[in-house]
Amino acid sequence: MTAHPPHHAAGPSAVPDEGEPASGTRRRPSVVVGVLTVLAVLLAVVAAGALLPSVPWVGHVGGYAAAWAPWVVVVAVAVAMGATIALVRHGSVTRVVAVVGGLAAAAMSFVVVTQQLQVAQDHAVGVRIAELFRVTPGDVAPDVDAQYGEDEGDPQNLSLWLPEGEVDGAAPVVVLVHGGGWVSGERLQRTTASHAAWFAAQGYLAVSIDYPLSDGDRHGWDAVEPQVACALVWVGEHAAEHGGDPGAVFLVGDSAGGNLALEVAYRSAADDLEPACVGAVPPVGAVSTLYPVASPVGVHENTDPVMGDRGRELTEQYTGGTPADHPERYAAITPAEHATPDSPPSLVVAGQADHLVPASGAEELATVLAGVGVPHELVLLPAADHVFDTAPGGVGTQVWRDLTLRLFERS
Repeated sequence: MTAHPPHHAAGPSAVPDEGEPASGTRRRPSVVVGVLTVLAVLLAVVAAGALLPSVPWVGHVGGYAAAWAPWVVVVAVAVAMGATIALVRHGSVTRVVAVVGGLAAAAMSFVVVTQQLQVAQDHAVGVRIAELFRVTPGDVAPDVDAQYGEDEGDPQNLSLWLPEGEVDGAAPVVVLVHGGGWVSGERLQRTTASHAAWFAAQGYLAVSIDYPLSDGDRHGWDAVEPQVACALVWVGEHAAEHGGDPGAVFLVGDSAGGNLALEVAYRSAADDLEPACVGAVPPVGAVSTLYPVASPVGVHENTDPVMGDRGRELTEQYTGGTPADHPERYAAITPAEHATPDSPPSLVVAGQADHLVPASGAEELATVLAGVGVPHELVLLPAADHVFDTAPGGVGTQVWRDLTLRLFERS
């Protein structure tokens, strides 16, 4: 008989087939795959929120992230590629989720970028692609600081960025009014200073100003605009000392600062504003704003579920009450109430997904300006929320800056 070797059942010591995990163990997703999956899901949710701004929380996060949509596209593609490599090596549900999530996020963010680029194209703005990925604005420190006045013993200050490059004669002057809901913010806050430094690089004398802030005890609805006018008086008297042309003064403002810029521009043109200091307010050649509070009543009545009572709190601290309590105060700080045929040309760039300052206020103002014959332009940026210009080179930032320069050059 032929002897046969004894048969042994495969046990723990058996050598597994090549490519199979050792018996008694389970293949676990690596930490890298886990990170990729989490990133993919988060990016997909954020990108979906940019396209669905009415969805609470998700829409808010997506709206703010829309300014950085080009970066979302890049990161999402990188995540999808990394997850695809992992999936090829070994299939799993987790890796499929990472791939699908990354691709979905990239696709949705690309749609947002495309929508915003279409707005730029419609207004003949040549967007610089490399700028879309700028993360910081660079050096935004001012060249000069000065005091233009005081309010109840508190000094009111401004900062200047001197015009750069070759300027043929005196430089035009742009005065920037910062945002912050009338209750916070200051002239050197990052975004405002970034715009000021950019205007200086275009050959303007840029001036960013402070103004009295409101709170629960002090309501500045009737005191702030005269202080902004006083800052203009200072500019008219001192611009030439810093290379500026007091005969070519323009106003810029964002959010509550946009409200103040429009108010001061329109009221001074109508000879309806007395500055808080002695002197003449120089004529404002044009006014350009980002997501301005064009309708304080609309901000007060905003029922956004995530913002809650924020709009109500801001407007009531500024005015001292509700529109029902003080209708005359709300009318006094509403730009449309002061628009006349003499009002300067105006630009408003606002986000369609603004959850704090509804874009409807800007649309109402545009209707009034058209009715009285004021040259104006309203640009609504798709998927963009409040403060979309925090992205230094975002599509919205580039569109606003380019259109602002055109407005100032032809005014």
